[in-house]
Amino acid sequence: MKFNIENATRRYDGFLKIDSLKVTYDSFDGSAITAEREIMERGDGVAVLLYEEETDSILFTRQFRIPCATRDTKDGSVDAGWLLELPAGGFHEDEEPMSAAIREVEEELGYHLNELQQVYTFYVSPGGCSERIFLFYAKVSPSQKLSQGGGLENEKEDIQLVKIPVDQISLMIKDGRIRDAKTMIGWMWWEMNKLSMV
Repeated sequence: MKFNIENATRRYDGFLKIDSLKVTYDSFDGSAITAEREIMERGDGVAVLLYEEETDSILFTRQFRIPCATRDTKDGSVDAGWLLELPAGGFHEDEEPMSAAIREVEEELGYHLNELQQVYTFYVSPGGCSERIFLFYAKVSPSQKLSQGGGLENEKEDIQLVKIPVDQISLMIKDGRIRDAKTMIGWMWWEMNKLSMV
């Protein structure tokens, strides 16, 4: 099956970028569909599932997320906007996914990683956003915590390290205390592979 982008126009060019496209693509019945579509471009990202063996815990970040705060407030959430997530972030120009993952963990949590295993690459919201997440896994030890972490001051980040025991995470997903998709995908991978990792 084929597609053709006939026209593309950048409608917004800030931290997020919005493009309007006219696209023609093959349909399943053999005809063609022509449609107007919009794409949010924000680049690709990385996320890292970190297992600390000594505490039998997964390491999370807690930080304020304004898009979630606006929705959570309407839903009456007590902790509106403050999300528990795997450490994650975007790429710098010409940066490889593994390098970005190592850098983000150091910036956000203060841990230096020696080894990483890439486990998945997935689209975040394919109906409107081009972003892919490169998901990694690493074992860490408290001895690898070399700095405070907390994020970058010049990016107005304020990130808290939260260690959650492995036996509590499924319940926290079920009751809504963990509601970030990349974190849930990382946990799904852990559950399918945990016997070979610990």
